[in-house]
Amino acid sequence: MSSSAIRDLLADGQPLPAGRLLGRLWTFEGDVAHGDKRGRELGFPTANIRLAPETRLAFGIYAVRALVDGEVREGVASYGRRPQFDDGAPVFEIYLFDFSGDLYGKRLRVELAAYLRAEAKFESVEALVAQMSRDCEDAKAALRGPQDPLAPSAIV
Repeated sequence: MSSSAIRDLLADGQPLPAGRLLGRLWTFEGDVAHGDKRGRELGFPTANIRLAPETRLAFGIYAVRALVDGEVREGVASYGRRPQFDDGAPVFEIYLFDFSGDLYGKRLRVELAAYLRAEAKFESVEALVAQMSRDCEDAKAALRGPQDPLAPSAIV
């Protein structure tokens, strides 16, 4: 296994091939931090995790699983600079399906199940919200699809 090959695959938006090299899906852990609360305003409250600056993960939208208080939760995540709003420092923002609760200060373990699309700027906030709804459906489809036996879950 070549760690540089795994980093290259993650940088190219290919978490499943990276998982095959690892022998499991790529995971990371991080503490949930306060953000701008923009996701909540848009109807998609997110748990924000800052990744290490040297993380070479492709900016984009991912289907994810997260370990929350010992329970595996599914969701969709965005990693990037939020070009619609501020083009700021990269942040990993996770929207967990059918979840309500306070995650601030909790440590989450997150695995990338699929890369869905690249980060993008939209014509309007309304167009972004419509795309976010489609991203949720795409993530649910990816998460219920056949699992790659060469890249098993590392979270369960």
